[in-house]
Amino acid sequence: MGHPQEFRTEPSVSPEPAIEVSYVLASCNGWHYLDACLKSLSTAGAGSYEVIVIDNASTDGTPALLGERYPQARVWVNKANVGHCRAVNQGIRQARGEYLAVLDGDTVVEPGATVRLIEFLRASPDAAIAAPRMLNPDGTVQETARSFPALWNGLFGRQSVLTRMFPNNPFARNYLRKDAFHSASPFAVDWVSAAFMIFLRSLPERIGLLDEGYLGYWVDADWCKAAHAAGKVYCVPASRVIHFEQNRTGKKKGRSRILLFHSGAYRFYRKHETLGPLDPRAVLGGLALGIRCTLLICADWFQRADEPKSGVSATPSQESDGRQPGPSLDVHFQRGKK
Repeated sequence: MGHPQEFRTEPSVSPEPAIEVSYVLASCNGWHYLDACLKSLSTAGAGSYEVIVIDNASTDGTPALLGERYPQARVWVNKANVGHCRAVNQGIRQARGEYLAVLDGDTVVEPGATVRLIEFLRASPDAAIAAPRMLNPDGTVQETARSFPALWNGLFGRQSVLTRMFPNNPFARNYLRKDAFHSASPFAVDWVSAAFMIFLRSLPERIGLLDEGYLGYWVDADWCKAAHAAGKVYCVPASRVIHFEQNRTGKKKGRSRILLFHSGAYRFYRKHETLGPLDPRAVLGGLALGIRCTLLICADWFQRADEPKSGVSATPSQESDGRQPGPSLDVHFQRGKK
């Protein structure tokens, strides 16, 4: 069983200016996405903000490029890759904002997206976490605001063959909250993706940090489950973020990514649905996930690689109310001590 990480703030040696939002990102060799992500934050709408990047021993020049192009970002470079969850926890501990936004480096935040989420949280005392409507690069909805998974979601999951063949099956509809696909109003869900989620800085103090027993995938579902003790989890469609998801359908994922996904799924299932690793349900669940993982690795072997060779465009799409996007994504960071 994993235990929440203790929340400890870094000591401050001098008073700091008020910061509305701290953006926390973990990065490892992802500069071709990260550059566009950081550019987009300047129009996301926060009054004052800081950017904290925890770099997991990148070899693509990310730390040097951050220092050159984003000198006001607070950058912490780990000597080794300590894993996504531990890196995010490092960033949360250093954050000084009233609100914390945890996001992936392969996202582009549309103009006004952050301020809409903050306005919602301030008006909704029952909310613990808020997340935007996540979009694929082509503008379609990315089903990242979901119900907690059940056993049958191994067959009827977000990217499973059966869901693609029968997209309106009741198992997938319930899991992916397809009833809310066209909702313009905020709606409560069980969990949202950590590709972008925002919450009060006090939330980790109440429920603990991310479970570092996860190697990446499914930690957001686990943390949202803990957050329900503090309030509800919401998706706010008026706020929109584009996600260049590395695990999307039709993209070559690689053996290690598939293994990470299934190890996280097993940890989540064992932690919340069984009495431990010797519980027969844990054994059967592990066996089923192992078979599924093996089959997907074999299928992935034949998938053509499509990693981008150059930077990602940060051009936002039209906003949901039909207005044109905000100004071009020039970079401007709130000044403050690093």
